[in-house]
Amino acid sequence: MKTQIAFAALAAGLIAAGSASATQLLANGNFDAGNTGFTSQYVYSPPNGTGANLWPEGTYDVTTNPNLDHPLFASFGDHTPAPSLGEMMVVNGASAPNTIVWSEGSNGAPLVGASNTAYTFSFWVASVYPDSPADLQLWINGQVVNGASFQAEGGPAGVGNWQEFTYSGVTGSTGLQSISLSNLNLQPSGNDFALDDMSLTGVAVPEPTSWALMLVGFGGLGALLRSRRRRGVLAAA
Repeated sequence: MKTQIAFAALAAGLIAAGSASATQLLANGNFDAGNTGFTSQYVYSPPNGTGANLWPEGTYDVTTNPNLDHPLFASFGDHTPAPSLGEMMVVNGASAPNTIVWSEGSNGAPLVGASNTAYTFSFWVASVYPDSPADLQLWINGQVVNGASFQAEGGPAGVGNWQEFTYSGVTGSTGLQSISLSNLNLQPSGNDFALDDMSLTGVAVPEPTSWALMLVGFGGLGALLRSRRRRGVLAAA
């Protein structure tokens, strides 16, 4: 019985150790800190008293309601649950290709400095206008990730309907220096959306030697358990 408890405790400890290191690595993923902690090649355009500060393409704001930035944008709240301040990034899509909408880590400080680290990036997007929904492209370390684009839902059903998109990978020799999103949709009409709850977590992947040591440990505990069981059977005989 003691051996079984030790075996279970070791397994649980290894799992818990991996889970505990998976922490949020982004500075302002839910935008509650306002227009800070991230960069954008779009033009920051906060309210200017006209109610149409996001009328030009290629502009964005951090706000609590898209309708405050444009009279044709829908009125709805952010995705982050309470007690969030209710902020989100609202964007009027640009017509120039490869324009970075949002990025973190591009200021020279790596998000994940170590190699061989498993990471998961996720974010939520909602259309703020029904026509021509955004098609967001993922960039890692300044390079396009082929096959990693995420299209927001269009039409009336997509407006204000938050969707989550997730991408997982493992860092190479240079780590994870930056993570970014651009918009593949270059249409000037429509192409308006909101982003919220950007998340990046990372967990170090054990080296092969570490896995070997863990397997040896598990094997040793298993052998000890089998040996005790055999002794118990012989004693009963």
